[in-house]
Amino acid sequence: MKRMSLKELRECVKEALMSGHETLMKALSENRREVVGRGGFGDLSYGFDKLAEEAIVEALTHRLNSFYLISEEMGLIPCESPEYYVVVDPVDGSTNALYGLPFYASSIAISSSPKAEDILVAGVIDHVRRKIFLGDKERGVSVDQRAPSLRKTSSLRDSLIQMSLDAIKDGRAELRRWAERIIGRSKHLRCFSAASLEICYLLEGKADAYICLTSNLKVMDFYAPAFLLKWAGGAYRILGGEPTLLDKGRYGIVAASSQALLQEIWSLRG
Repeated sequence: MKRMSLKELRECVKEALMSGHETLMKALSENRREVVGRGGFGDLSYGFDKLAEEAIVEALTHRLNSFYLISEEMGLIPCESPEYYVVVDPVDGSTNALYGLPFYASSIAISSSPKAEDILVAGVIDHVRRKIFLGDKERGVSVDQRAPSLRKTSSLRDSLIQMSLDAIKDGRAELRRWAERIIGRSKHLRCFSAASLEICYLLEGKADAYICLTSNLKVMDFYAPAFLLKWAGGAYRILGGEPTLLDKGRYGIVAASSQALLQEIWSLRG
């Protein structure tokens, strides 16, 4: 059977994100915040997480012939001779959604193999603003069907950075010192606790970098937005190497609107 075109895969991702969005917003309005267990990667799962995931996977299944699923709640769901490898984060920022904080997203990445370098299409939806970030390796990236607008800032002294503050709490002195150097040199600092959406804010020019120095993130937390950023002209570097899509480990990431800014952040590691 003929493989889907990149345009068709983009539409598939968009439809799945919208299906998840509608289900999630309904679940939150019905207060489906009960704990339903732990997901395939070990974190607590809430009712709204599971419902959003089910809606996304159902939409993907409707369009894709065969795929190996890597999803936060269901875990790794293999299939025989998969045509695609699909990474899903049903709700990034679940704690924000749980408490009613208006900053949470869903993301999807579709690859032709378990290797991240073979990601073909990626998408992220900002649920509160109903805004979709969508892209592929050939046709580039759109932000609600408009071109991205990275600020391309080259210096921390002119930057608004978003940062996970876990490095401050971490017991390792070298991480704390690295975080303090970055914060001390940056013009502005924000912390929103939803990595995929924070990285996508770079695509809108709302921030210049997203930084997580501790090993807290799973592959579904960062690959979709990181590839959108790369395709749009930004840069990222994963702490701990480049995991495959099947990796169940935890990682950090530095994502920046320019290579120069990424290099400056990395140079402060000491």
